[in-house]
Amino acid sequence: MEINVDIQPDCTATLKASIPAETTAARRASIVDSYAGKAKLPGFRPGKTPKSIIEKRFKKEIEEELLDTLFETACSTALEQNPKLKVLNFGKPEQSIDEQGNYTATSTMTVVPEFELPEYKGIEVKVPSSEVTEADIEESLNSLAEQIAEFAPVDRAAKKDDVAIIDFKTTLEGKPVAEAVGKPVGFLEGRENQWMKVEDDQFLPGFASALEGLKAGDSKDITVTIPDTFPIAELRGKDLVFHTTVKEVREKELPAIDDEFAAKVLPGKTLEELKAAVKENIAQRKTLQIDEAKADQITEKLADMLDFNLPEAVVEREVYGILQQAMYSGNPPADMDKFVEDAREEARNEARRNLKVFFMLQEVAQVEKISVTEMELYNEVARQARQQKKALKAYIREIQREGRVHGIRMSLLTAKVLDFLTKEAKVSVDEQ
Repeated sequence: MEINVDIQPDCTATLKASIPAETTAARRASIVDSYAGKAKLPGFRPGKTPKSIIEKRFKKEIEEELLDTLFETACSTALEQNPKLKVLNFGKPEQSIDEQGNYTATSTMTVVPEFELPEYKGIEVKVPSSEVTEADIEESLNSLAEQIAEFAPVDRAAKKDDVAIIDFKTTLEGKPVAEAVGKPVGFLEGRENQWMKVEDDQFLPGFASALEGLKAGDSKDITVTIPDTFPIAELRGKDLVFHTTVKEVREKELPAIDDEFAAKVLPGKTLEELKAAVKENIAQRKTLQIDEAKADQITEKLADMLDFNLPEAVVEREVYGILQQAMYSGNPPADMDKFVEDAREEARNEARRNLKVFFMLQEVAQVEKISVTEMELYNEVARQARQQKKALKAYIREIQREGRVHGIRMSLLTAKVLDFLTKEAKVSVDEQ
């Protein structure tokens, strides 16, 4: 096997790999054996299908897995032969196997720039107290009571936090809204027996609060200006009229916080047992919040210590990822171009900080000899496969083809380094 790595000054490196035919043949035979051992084909017992049939039936899958495996071997060998090489991304290779069975690959990798590592041990961080107070427990119990509260009919006008049960139909410029728009608009066309909490912005701005003061049998036309972020573009900025009739008003009834309440929340448990469970849950949540606060403060302080240039291509890829996540994390902005323009500079600053911290964490990992074992990587890939409800073998092939194995390894490594840094930090408790 021949591996050559040519490092360029712009945080890239060219990987060239050559693997001889005998190694390629051995890898291919191993993959065929794996398929033969598991394949279930008509007319053959499991594990007894002739290999010639296996190779014909699964030719495409075998060739894809062979290329993935060979490139992964080339990458691993490149890292072994160049221990100071810190790779951010191995890239997508141009690879082939010639008629004699020899494998060759060329890929442009993204590598970490050279920089001086700052002092990373003993960073001072301030975290909130982990103490679980009686007030914390009371707040959680009240929240649980809100979740199981019932709403009883009342003979009075609606007020804030009540629920009004309403019928409504909607018009736009005097026409039914679907007719005015020229297409169905779903919920906005009208509903019967709709439960509506009397709380502004619960549905559309100004609608719910307009129900205050109405009692069962009252009718009211409520005009609402549809916001610019509304999903149906034809309705943005339009004034819709909701022709509304209140059929019933209901008042929230909170349960008494006693043993009967506890049994509803945790069947078979008393109030004291519920309080103990709530206390444990709060303690776990506070521990997680404290760990996150430590990691956030450490990365922020380290980012401020780091000063080195980053290649624009790498920064732009990170900016693109940040903007994509922002655009699709919630309701899409009405003016996408303006959103991108306004958010780009902020995303660029975030990208630079993210990359500097990421590079620094990889350097700490090397200095402190922190690594990710093959079993840890396998367990994480298996966890992801279960979460996505995919077959493990198929998921492994998928992430190999997409070049995501290294990224998963780096995510695990980053988490381990941050855990190391938090244990080394000087922690004080913010008593406020």
